[in-house]
Amino acid sequence: MISADELVALQAENESLLEFLYLCPVGLMQIDGTGRIELANPLSAQVLLPIAKTPVIENLFELLEASAPDLRNLVAGFAESRGTIFENRRIVVDQTDAMRPHVLACSVIKIDDARFMAVVSDISAQVAQERRLKQADAWFSAIMTGVNDFALLSLDATGRINGWNESAVRQTGFAEREVMGRTLNLFYEPEDAVEGRALEQIEHARRDGWHIDEGWRRRRDGTRFWCQSLVSALEEERGDVIGFSVVLRDVTESKVSGDELRRLLVTDHLTGVANRARFFELGEAEEARWRRFNRPLSALMLDADHFKRINDTHGHAVGDTVLKKLAAACQNVLRTTDVIGRLGGEEFGVLLPGLDLDAAQTVGERLRSAVERLHVRGEGFDVTFTVSVGCASMGGPVDNVGKLLQAADHALYAAKRGGRNRVALPAPAAKPNEAA
Repeated sequence: MISADELVALQAENESLLEFLYLCPVGLMQIDGTGRIELANPLSAQVLLPIAKTPVIENLFELLEASAPDLRNLVAGFAESRGTIFENRRIVVDQTDAMRPHVLACSVIKIDDARFMAVVSDISAQVAQERRLKQADAWFSAIMTGVNDFALLSLDATGRINGWNESAVRQTGFAEREVMGRTLNLFYEPEDAVEGRALEQIEHARRDGWHIDEGWRRRRDGTRFWCQSLVSALEEERGDVIGFSVVLRDVTESKVSGDELRRLLVTDHLTGVANRARFFELGEAEEARWRRFNRPLSALMLDADHFKRINDTHGHAVGDTVLKKLAAACQNVLRTTDVIGRLGGEEFGVLLPGLDLDAAQTVGERLRSAVERLHVRGEGFDVTFTVSVGCASMGGPVDNVGKLLQAADHALYAAKRGGRNRVALPAPAAKPNEAA
């Protein structure tokens, strides 16, 4: 039986433990061998609740299963009676914003066979800074290898050009009088300028201090060059941004040499459009822009009507030609800022940055009409074909790319049920069925 003095000492020990847990600057939890949380401090909840699907977190391993499925096995396979199982293991729990991924550091220590101590902390800011510093090191090292490839200019606090020199004239072909007071949109492809890509870069630099980007830019004579651009914010002592310095670097040659490898990694081998993985990667980037800049984002889902019948009647070679012609027709209609990908079989997805639902429906109709005019001819046959199209836009309950594509997919099947060769909008009752 525990004496009164021992009970007082035990209570004091428990109070000290609780005080330690409460004041600890990292998330601290006691778990069992299955990951069940038995005791946790407030900071652990603060770190983990943003990635939980429920307001109550009961099991650490289950919560992190999708991002770190091996945690359970690492703990179960630790043979020592006590000790550190792993320390500061980085777990990426969300990559929606490629520039600022959500990353946790996790450590697990075995106390005895029944008890384990888990430590978690959010290191997203640290990881983002490390990535930016590595990017900067590589970029500034490149500056030393070819100063003649650079244009230097400056912007005022609103992002308008207020400084121009000979390096910029040599790189872009624009004279000073032609650029003063203009924005960086001047150097972007027209469709990129409309979509506000230059504004995005300015806002990134205003927020983070600087930003590096790359893409096609154009010179005064209309020729294009692949450009790496650095925008750095100029701040007063009190932290107000008073302007920006800009470096534009022509890296066309190095881009061309790596294009073929990149094409193989990110494109569908048959049609030449983005493959499924690349499409969803770009979708996450567009979702991040939608959240940050609150601009419209829509999607289309396209499916070739009666495609199985074409394959069965004329063979897979003709079916492949149908898909290639379909993809090419879509690319001819879409803007350079739009994204089209083959998601599987005869199904394609399209992302339309900057377009609302009405505009997306118009694009969908243009795609449908373009495909309807196509022919695949051969000896003794002339194949025509059509597509059904579903449209959807971000907003309301449709608050991520996954839901956006699901809404467009529901609309696609509504178009199928409605007779095919048509464009449809989302309907609450529209759900996929066996129509093809």
